[in-house]
Amino acid sequence: MPLGSPPPAWCARCRLPLTGPDAQALWQVTGELRALDARRQWLAQRQYELLAALRVRRDAPAGTPVGVPAGEAGAPVREISAPSARTALLIVGGVLVVVAALAFTVVSWGRLGIGGRAAILLALTVCALALPRPLRRRQLAATAEAAAAVGLALVLLDAYAARQAGLGGLDRVGPAGYWAVVTTLTAVGAAAYGWWQRLRLPLPVGFLTAQLPGLLGTTASGGAVEDYATAMIATAAMDFAALYALAAHAATGPAGFRDRLGGEGAATVLVTGARVIGGGWALLGGALAAAHAMGASAPAQVMRAWVPLGLLVLLGTALCRGFRTLPFALRSGAEGVAVVALTVAVGAGLRYVVPPGWAVAGYAAPAALVMVWAAVSCARSGRWTKPAGDGLSAPLPAAAAAAGELAAASALLLVTGLVVLPELVHALTRPVVPGITLWLDGHPPRWSWQLATAPLFVLWLVASVLATMAVLRSRAVGDGHPDRPANALRNAAALTAVPALHLMPVAVGLPYAWVLAAAAVVTVAVAVDVVRRPGAALVPRLPALAASGALALLWSSADRAAVLAVCATFAAAAAVLAHVLSAPTASPAERATSCAAGAFAVLALGVEAVASGLTAGLPGHLAAFAVLAVAVLAACAAAAWHRVPGREQVSTAVEGAGYVLAATVLVLTARHPDALSLALAVSGVAGLAIALRPDRRRAALAGTALLIASSWVRLALAGVTFPEAYTLPVTAAALVIGHRRRTSNPETGSWSAYGAGLSATMLPGLGAAFNDGNWVRPLLLGTAALLATVVGVRTRLQAPLVVGSGVLVMVGMHELAPTVVQVLGLVPRWVPLAAAGLLLLLLGATYEKRIDEARRLRDTVRSMG
Repeated sequence: MPLGSPPPAWCARCRLPLTGPDAQALWQVTGELRALDARRQWLAQRQYELLAALRVRRDAPAGTPVGVPAGEAGAPVREISAPSARTALLIVGGVLVVVAALAFTVVSWGRLGIGGRAAILLALTVCALALPRPLRRRQLAATAEAAAAVGLALVLLDAYAARQAGLGGLDRVGPAGYWAVVTTLTAVGAAAYGWWQRLRLPLPVGFLTAQLPGLLGTTASGGAVEDYATAMIATAAMDFAALYALAAHAATGPAGFRDRLGGEGAATVLVTGARVIGGGWALLGGALAAAHAMGASAPAQVMRAWVPLGLLVLLGTALCRGFRTLPFALRSGAEGVAVVALTVAVGAGLRYVVPPGWAVAGYAAPAALVMVWAAVSCARSGRWTKPAGDGLSAPLPAAAAAAGELAAASALLLVTGLVVLPELVHALTRPVVPGITLWLDGHPPRWSWQLATAPLFVLWLVASVLATMAVLRSRAVGDGHPDRPANALRNAAALTAVPALHLMPVAVGLPYAWVLAAAAVVTVAVAVDVVRRPGAALVPRLPALAASGALALLWSSADRAAVLAVCATFAAAAAVLAHVLSAPTASPAERATSCAAGAFAVLALGVEAVASGLTAGLPGHLAAFAVLAVAVLAACAAAAWHRVPGREQVSTAVEGAGYVLAATVLVLTARHPDALSLALAVSGVAGLAIALRPDRRRAALAGTALLIASSWVRLALAGVTFPEAYTLPVTAAALVIGHRRRTSNPETGSWSAYGAGLSATMLPGLGAAFNDGNWVRPLLLGTAALLATVVGVRTRLQAPLVVGSGVLVMVGMHELAPTVVQVLGLVPRWVPLAAAGLLLLLLGATYEKRIDEARRLRDTVRSMG
């Protein structure tokens, strides 16, 4: 805020001192920053105006005088430049001419004889194709391009008309074969015509037309799926061959070559288009061949699918290792496509060799081998030891090949993992369903636990590959240098290896008790290792500990005794772990782990308490009080640990877990008002006790609110219809005490002084008003709320203003609701929707202004005491 003259001693909002040399210097710095912001905005606007002026000069024809942009001379800004408008007119005109010719060919064809038809179409085509040369002499390049486009379209119409008329017996030729020949000739002719006439448009038209003969020829010959895939990949190879020729001659050829292509910009567009289209054909053909190979039902079909896959492997390898003009990303992508094609071909062949159910392993194993090989190549080439773009020590094709192989193999291994994921998830969560039935119904159901070997093999394969990559990455970077990817790989390997290890007894067929005992023993063993070696690296021990403990807790839910044993064991282990890792010499990671362990110990004891109560035959709302006892003990333990230096963070975590248990108790007792009232009262007393700590004074507000809520529930149970008779004395006493406290200590907040007193009567009265059809209570409550609002505004206090205005708004809504419903019943149903839509539009149009107003209102409320 500005200091003013003279400035106040303290800021009313942030309570910072506003006097002295530091405050004066802050004011000066703030002013300079605002001046810099204004200067930056002016410079940005000036930059925009200068760029607009340069664009106008660039787009204007030669010799045309260019005016000053609108930002400088005030002239109206043209949203469309003259060249753009001219291009739009030419495009629209060309389209209209082609449409007219098509209509003439299709609709009016039968009204003329064969001579008239041929003469008209041939004359139109010749004229359109001959116009570009004289147009270019008159410097009408865009018009020449449009004429050439119309001529090429008329060539295709000529071919269509010739077959429809049966000229030379063309109507007896199959449509696919006929159009395959026509598109081939058109592609070659368009490219030659564009080269001869030095036009830009015919070259890409010829290139696009050349994409069709392969598919049309395959259709004419009655090809199968693998034939279409082969045609697509062959078309992609042709596109990349044309790309190689264009890129090589455009970069190193004479200037006349680039001029014939339409300039350097047109050559770049052609090269980019060839890359995109060729890559699209290659990916589409590879996907079609891979899908056909993976879905083949006989080895002969797989062998036929190997032809396009092998062609794709050759194409990808040639692009990666022999195409010198491709960027690094495209090189690695080409090698990745080749790896995918090779892996799919090998996996499709292994399907008929491996046992039934192991088909997914036939794809996962080659992908894992390629992934390890690529990781070794990356480590040897030094790509993992240097940042991107620093000039790799290895040759570019080798580095691109390693990167592409690694990415493709990783994607394939991920896909195979996703294929077996449903079966693995089912095995991991199998004990949960009988556990839910057990704790809800009280009767343990019969269930079985099984897992096939193939999904577990894939899971172990993924874990082994991740561990290998972590080791290679660490050795390449060096053990003394921290590396986030290496740590991520270690964590991923640990998180994958834990379920793979725990599911091995399930795959072998061991009983449930043995499987659960093995999981619990592994968890305790990892925890003991962390306790014995707290200074060692926590990665990957902590992810393994968390995953193993989560699985053991999840699996224990199917048996009552297992829940009691596992929760007690894990709570003790977590408490020891929190104590050991919270030493004064602990690292930040160890302190964070100790906080998590302390919170987990409290939560595990809470689960132990409720499970013990349910096992003893108590209903849930009574067993919840055991959980409440654990929450109170957690608050006591947190207060004790808070006095120990260096353990403040663990104390906060334990205290927060206790609050979570207390909230859970309120949820468990919500359907039983007697138990809810008692739980609220106990929680309120505990909150007041916590407020005795100097750093937890605000807990008195929560404790008071809980006690008030307990009294409301008790009044509702007693059938009281006039709660004000019981709450008004409490409100009066609370307001008097709060006023005395605020008078003696002006720094006391309004919520601490008046919040509980105002809420004690207004909130229950509001609830009663919604259930009362009389008008007296809403009138009195609204009057009291209005009075509180006025007092809050005059005294600038938050609590009276917020509580009073909130209650007043709710009372008004209660009183207006019947009238609103009646009015809505009289008007058409579309009127409310239209009104809501207009309101949203108005808010959207003035969004920024409304946001500013809301922020000012928020700042005003915050500035109150």
